[in-house]
Amino acid sequence: MRHEDSEADLVAAKVDRHPTGPTEPDEEAVLRRLYGDPDADGVYRGRPS
Repeated sequence: MRHEDSEADLVAAKVDRHPTGPTEPDEEAVLRRLYGDPDADGVYRGRPS
């Protein structure tokens, strides 16, 4: 590790990766499916009933 490495670089260096790619769906896609689009504040508050 070098002093110039970003936090993201350091985390990525320590994360195990599945050889065929991600095994879970994208978090944003899951949130949109469960709660709909985020509001103006970027918060997933759920669909109105």
